[in-house]
Amino acid sequence: MEIIVILLIVSVIAIYTNKYMSQWSQAEGEDKEQVQTAETACTVSYDQTKDNPESDQNVNRETKDMEEKKGTRDLFLETLTQVGCQYEVGEGENGDITFAYQGEYFLVRTSNSIRFVHIYDTHWGHIELYDIEEISRLKKAINASNLDNSVTAVYTIDKTGGTVDVHCKSVILFIQEIPDISEYLRLELNEFFRVHEKINLEMAKLREMETEK
Repeated sequence: MEIIVILLIVSVIAIYTNKYMSQWSQAEGEDKEQVQTAETACTVSYDQTKDNPESDQNVNRETKDMEEKKGTRDLFLETLTQVGCQYEVGEGENGDITFAYQGEYFLVRTSNSIRFVHIYDTHWGHIELYDIEEISRLKKAINASNLDNSVTAVYTIDKTGGTVDVHCKSVILFIQEIPDISEYLRLELNEFFRVHEKINLEMAKLREMETEK
């Protein structure tokens, strides 16, 4: 009888031992899997922090593009050459730029540190200082032109020369991103001649209206 009891106890111990070993083996396997997963995650994380050749190429390309971008002043001078205009540059780093286009002389002020150019067409029209009626017509013509054109006109009084002088000015954005920038400049310069024509036609119209009265 005692032998039977001992055998039963041994069997129970064996069963629990097998069950415990099975659970321990399963837990050990899960731990190994978690360790492998963690190692993989660390590897992926590490790989993501490595230098990306494609990313380096993009950075280098952007840096190169920035280096190749010209300042506004340099870009404008280059464009003048493309348009076929000979120019002269005044003294100093940002000296006035003068050039001729279709028989008219223009003056430009700009620098590489700004994105705009100021274009002037000075003294293209003259009226006798004491011709009051003509000066009145000029004022009306300038107002009418400034309402219709991007290029603006003004007049100044030269008491020494005894004249009222007419001038035009334009301020335009001038950057490399503008497509066909040489044509862009031509169009803007042609606007000055449109203003000349507008003012002259408007003054002629005013004279005619006054004659008909």
